[in-house]
Amino acid sequence: MKKITFILLAVAVALSSACSRHSARIEGHIAGANGANVLLKKTAMGKPVILDSARLGAAEKFSFKVGKVEPASFYQLVVDTLGSLSLLVHPGDRIALSAEAPNVVASCRATGSEDMSLLLQLQQSLAQSNLALDSLLRVASSDDPQQVAEARKGIARIFLQQKRYNTTFIVKHPTSPASITAFYQKLGHELPLFGAPDDRFLLRMLTDSLRPRYPKSSYVKSMLVKLDELEAAARQISLQELMSQATEVDKPEVKLPDAQGKIHLLSALKGKVALLDFWVSTNPLCLMDNRELMPLYKKYHAKGFEVFQVSLDDDPEQWKSAVEEHALPWISVSCPAAEGCIAARDYRIENIPANFLIDRQGKIAGKNLYGDELAKKVKEMMAN
Repeated sequence: MKKITFILLAVAVALSSACSRHSARIEGHIAGANGANVLLKKTAMGKPVILDSARLGAAEKFSFKVGKVEPASFYQLVVDTLGSLSLLVHPGDRIALSAEAPNVVASCRATGSEDMSLLLQLQQSLAQSNLALDSLLRVASSDDPQQVAEARKGIARIFLQQKRYNTTFIVKHPTSPASITAFYQKLGHELPLFGAPDDRFLLRMLTDSLRPRYPKSSYVKSMLVKLDELEAAARQISLQELMSQATEVDKPEVKLPDAQGKIHLLSALKGKVALLDFWVSTNPLCLMDNRELMPLYKKYHAKGFEVFQVSLDDDPEQWKSAVEEHALPWISVSCPAAEGCIAARDYRIENIPANFLIDRQGKIAGKNLYGDELAKKVKEMMAN
């Protein structure tokens, strides 16, 4: 009987040990957040699912146990309206977080996991950039053209600084899953830092480093798909460059409906100077571009200048409301990105906003021109 009891006890201990190796614990202390709700979430089938929750008491502490953790799993910790943190968890991790309200992200520190500490560095860097971006976007709403121009330069500077930071991070930590987040982060939740064909070299280095360590990771598999897309885009660019040398090859046609369902053709604007503009109505940079574009349109429209604006909004009603609210006077058509917008594919749109300036003969004369640079080029072309 004693032998049987011993065997059962040994089995129980073994099972407990195995469970602990595949589970993880996340603990934390958030000073000044007494009474706040803390949620632990994980994305499943494209939707966030709440795994656990806690209400902070007088001690302002929480503790969550996560079972069956896969290697390099990402979770989200949400603290009421005080902010949210992305978590990088491995089986067997015991992560301790400490932060202060109300700036939970900026003040947070992590121990118990090197990868989690690295991920926290990324989030704090991006949070600082977003604060600076918000400040410049407020300036960009000014009616002063000089302030708007300076704000645009500042936004571009912030974008490049953050992209350099993330690039350096990936190069320094190619085997850390935190670098997956570094590649997919967006400035202001709208502007992807990476995604252009030239970024494929960095992505290839990252996937080559992570794949041997995490061969079954869905995140790594998704990155390999993205790498294939960037490789294909690079080949397409090379092909387009060769084709552009042939005088008989025209730019791709755009044929899309406006808010009333009327079909508009880009080719119908031949004989005019036209700006083919791709935008999303929720993107702050796009809204700023529209404000800059309005006086230029009013000045030259009667002389033969037209704007052909393509919305990539996935919600047509949201786009229609924006067109009406901002009283956009030019041609505005819809081509939802989620439906595989052919126009965006044909013109190889990687980032928003994007535009192409087209001369009276229907040839592309400029790309991604904004502010004074666009105004100068339109004035020059209108004089011809």
